[in-house]
Amino acid sequence: MTHQRLLLALIAVSLLAGAARAPQETAAPFNVMGSAEAPVAIVEFSDLQCSYCARYALQTFPQIKRAYIDTGKVHYAAIDFPLPMHPYAFPAAVAARCAGEQGKYWQYREAIFADQSQLASDPFDALASKLGLDVASFKYCRRDVRQDAVVREDLAMARRDGITSTPSFMIGRVVDGELRGETISGAKSFEELAAKIDALLREAR
Repeated sequence: MTHQRLLLALIAVSLLAGAARAPQETAAPFNVMGSAEAPVAIVEFSDLQCSYCARYALQTFPQIKRAYIDTGKVHYAAIDFPLPMHPYAFPAAVAARCAGEQGKYWQYREAIFADQSQLASDPFDALASKLGLDVASFKYCRRDVRQDAVVREDLAMARRDGITSTPSFMIGRVVDGELRGETISGAKSFEELAAKIDALLREAR
């Protein structure tokens, strides 16, 4: 199975994503972490109002990061997939992107997952302040229609590749410019994901 569009998501080269960034910015996309030379790639699709996504993000992801991302074995990307049944997921995704524009995407995402029960109270600016962001710039970013467009493009891209639920993951190896592997759904445990990553690492030797 090949997923050319998802490889593009992994390295964040969509035109909309580029349009939302200042022309002089050349840093790696804020929703991507790990070495681009890593033998294994994972693309995560999350809804920031999804309780299963929160469980994965708070319990499993930190273990994946320590064991595989920080050690150069996995290149990882998080893609927005706000489900229609969750009214606060879309604004949460935009807010996380705006935090990312100030270098705090992963911290902001974790803060939302840790306090999902407060999403109905529009906590986004308060979270930005708590994380030390420039709140005025953050508010301006949240009103920028380009950020909405990027989230909608992420949604459309994921649907074209068959993603229907969250959390979902595409995990595989990059071969000849394509991400080749499998799609799995559900808040998998560290042990389940580690087994798949280790098998791919063995193939890459």
